[in-house]
Amino acid sequence: MSRRSTYGIIGSVRPAHPTDELARLLGRPAVLRAGRDDTARYTTPARGPAGAAVDVVRPASTEEVREVVRWAREHRIRLLPQGANSGLVGASTPPGDAGDRLVVLSTDRLRDGLRVDEVDRTALVPAGIRLSELNRAAAEVGLWFPIDLGADPSLGGMVATDTGGARMLRHGDVRRNTLGLEVVLADDGVSVVDTLRVHRKQNEGLDPTALFVGSSGALGVITRVAVDLSVRPAETLAAWIPLDDPHDAVRLLGHLERRLDPLLSAFEVVSAAARRAAAVVGPTLPLRPAPWAVLVEVAGPEGAGDLLVAAAADAPVPTDDALVLPAASAWRVRHAVTEGLARTGTVVGHDVAVPRADLADLVTSAAAQVTATWPDATVADFGHWGDGGVHLNVVFPPGATVDDALVEAVHDIVFTLAVDRHGGTFSAEHGVGPANASWWLRSASPATFELVSALRRTCDPLGVLGHPGLPGPLSA
Repeated sequence: MSRRSTYGIIGSVRPAHPTDELARLLGRPAVLRAGRDDTARYTTPARGPAGAAVDVVRPASTEEVREVVRWAREHRIRLLPQGANSGLVGASTPPGDAGDRLVVLSTDRLRDGLRVDEVDRTALVPAGIRLSELNRAAAEVGLWFPIDLGADPSLGGMVATDTGGARMLRHGDVRRNTLGLEVVLADDGVSVVDTLRVHRKQNEGLDPTALFVGSSGALGVITRVAVDLSVRPAETLAAWIPLDDPHDAVRLLGHLERRLDPLLSAFEVVSAAARRAAAVVGPTLPLRPAPWAVLVEVAGPEGAGDLLVAAAADAPVPTDDALVLPAASAWRVRHAVTEGLARTGTVVGHDVAVPRADLADLVTSAAAQVTATWPDATVADFGHWGDGGVHLNVVFPPGATVDDALVEAVHDIVFTLAVDRHGGTFSAEHGVGPANASWWLRSASPATFELVSALRRTCDPLGVLGHPGLPGPLSA
C-alpha cells in the first residue's frame, strides 16, 4: 500500500535518497548531493573545522521554502537554515555526526524582489541577498545599510544572528534596523509570519518581528527582510590614537561622545598584539609603539572631520601623536586583524561584552590569567569598545596542540571573567552556536528557558529546524 503526497509516491516505494523527492519537486538545481556535487562551501565555516558532508537544499522562493519544510516534517529530517555561512560560532555548520537525517537549507537562491525606496529610506530584501549587494543598490540613491562587518553575510543570516559590527555605536545592531520580516514556520500548517512593512510607526500591540531576530533559525526560516536605511554621510574621517593605558580609552570615549555626538560613528580599541597580526597581512601605520591604539571615526556633513581634530586636541588623555587620515585607509589595518591572527597561529576566539567602564579591567585580567596558564599563548584583543564589545582572541603558536579540552578551558577563563565577574555576556554579536552553546544554558534564567521552549513548541513542534548542537529548547 502506498499513498500520494505533495512529493510523489511515499510508502512501499521509498526514494533512493531522502532528497530525491525535493529534486523532483523543486528541480535539480535546488538540490546538491553530498559527494556528488560541490557542497564544500556549505559545510566549511569561516572559522573552525569543516562539518559533515550533507545534502544541501536551495529553495528559490518562499513557497519553495514551505515545500522543503513540509517535506522535512513528513520525513523527520532536520533542516539547518544557512545564509552565507560566514558566522564564527558554528551555528550554520553541520555537526560531524549529521548523517543523512540532516540537510542544509541554504537561502542563497532567495534573491528575487530586492526593492530600495529612496523616499522612505527603506528596502525590502530577499534573505539571500548579500550585504554588499544591498549597499550597491542603496548607493545608487545615496543610501546604505549601516552595519559594517568584515564579512559579507546574507541579510537573512544577519537577522538570524542579530549582527552588530563596528558602527553599532552610531547605528545600532540589525535588530534596531529591522522593520519587519517574512518567516516560514515549521508548525502543522507550515505557516508564514508576515510583518513586512516599510513604515516606521506602527503600535498595534505585540509585534512578533523581534522574536526571530537572533533566533539562529531555531524558530523559522527567514525569507524576506524589511530594513531601515541611512543617508550616506558627506564626509567621513578617522584617527588612530596610541595609548599606554587602556583606562584612557574609556576616558577618551566619554570626552568624544560629549563633544561629537551624534557625529561619532565608531570607536575601536586595538591591542599591540592585534596590530602586529594585521601587519602580517600587509597594512601598517606610522604610529608610535603603544600597548593599545584607538580608532575613532566621525561621519556627517562637510566639516565633521575638523570637529574630530578639535575634539581630540583638548582630550583629557595624550593625543599629540594621533594620526588623522581618510576612513578607508584607517580601517584597512583594523579589518586585517582577523586574517592576520589566523596566519600567526591557532585562534580561540571570544566575542564578549561588558559595561564600558569594565573593558580595561577585563582585557588586562584576561591576558594575565591566560598567559599565566599558557605562557606560549598571546591575547590579541580588539573591537568595538564604543558599544562595550571586545574580541578577546587567544592565539596559540603554530605547532601547538589545540584540542577541544584546551578550547573549553580557554573559554572558561574568558567567559567567566566577562559573565560572572563583570556582569556581561559571552556573545556580544556572534549569536549562539556549538562554540558557546554551553554558556547559554549556564546564563539563561529558568523563565527564559521556559519561554524559548514554549516558542519552539509553537513554531516547530516536531523539532525539524535549527542546529542539533544547540542547547535545550534551541535544538529540541
